[in-house]
Amino acid sequence: MRPIQLIAAATIGLLSAQSAVAAETWTLDSSTSDKGKSCSLSRTDRGRNFVVTLAFVSAANEQAIVGLAFSEPKLMKGAKKALATLTFDNGTSESHRIEATPAGPLLVPIVTLNLPEVLQTFSESQKLTVATRYGSTSFSLDGLATRIPALRECAGS
Repeated sequence: MRPIQLIAAATIGLLSAQSAVAAETWTLDSSTSDKGKSCSLSRTDRGRNFVVTLAFVSAANEQAIVGLAFSEPKLMKGAKKALATLTFDNGTSESHRIEATPAGPLLVPIVTLNLPEVLQTFSESQKLTVATRYGSTSFSLDGLATRIPALRECAGS
């Protein structure tokens, strides 16, 4: 299983199994396979599950995949893949591929050679807006900054 497949499997499992959690709570979880380990932080935001997953590509450096998974069918309108713009309220905006998974959730894999920079963007933001040509939706990132060190430690162990 490649790192992106590991991220997809872990986040789909979490979205499917996640129970009703208080909106303020980020729950840390991990998944291990013969190809590696991924860790995730998940929460419910306005009744929607939202998951941030981290898997290192190489233990020797800062190469990693940060995966975002959530259910929002209107962003795809039946398409399997599209381009999504992620806009953080700290002023950062980036484009990434978004894909529909067989189980239904949408997955945005962020492949990075500079993990600290990506994690800093998440830490400095309170809101994330995801937009495709079909529409947009926003998620609260409140409280995520305090949980990122635990996510990183989990994925690195």
